[in-house]
Amino acid sequence: MKRSALLVRWVAAGAALLTLAFWAQPPKAPAQARPLVWKVGASWPVTDPAFSLNLKPLGERVEKLSGGRLKWELLPAGAVVPAFEVLDATHRRVLDAAHTCSYYWVGKHKAAHLFTGAPGGPFGLDLWDFYGWMHHGGGLELLHEFYQQVLKLDIVAFPVITSSPQAM
Repeated sequence: MKRSALLVRWVAAGAALLTLAFWAQPPKAPAQARPLVWKVGASWPVTDPAFSLNLKPLGERVEKLSGGRLKWELLPAGAVVPAFEVLDATHRRVLDAAHTCSYYWVGKHKAAHLFTGAPGGPFGLDLWDFYGWMHHGGGLELLHEFYQQVLKLDIVAFPVITSSPQAM
């Protein structure tokens, strides 16, 4: 084969490879829509372990599990409303969510304390008994009924983690 014919074949093969490489690129991902950002008010300051050890990792987990489509703007007590107003602020849609304890609402109804971990302390349910009741014994349904029908609030509560009972 003549040298010029070989050169033409190599140039043609190179051009074909470049064309193939250009057209065979993976499609570009569509621009990701802006994430939905929820304002999540807390009943504690940033320095409280409930904020740094519970709320912050929970917000990170929500973002990760949603593939970045949902982000939480974490707002400590007082950033939008005072600590003990996050429940009503969530009901009124001032906040999208709240991170708080139900025993803060005993002024609204005395049964509120029953939905915060280990209400019986050492004389009743321990933490694992409480979670068993909450998730397998009808406690979660009662919690929803308490907030929606008894307190007449337009919220859905999800127990995240409990604290031990505190003296009131």
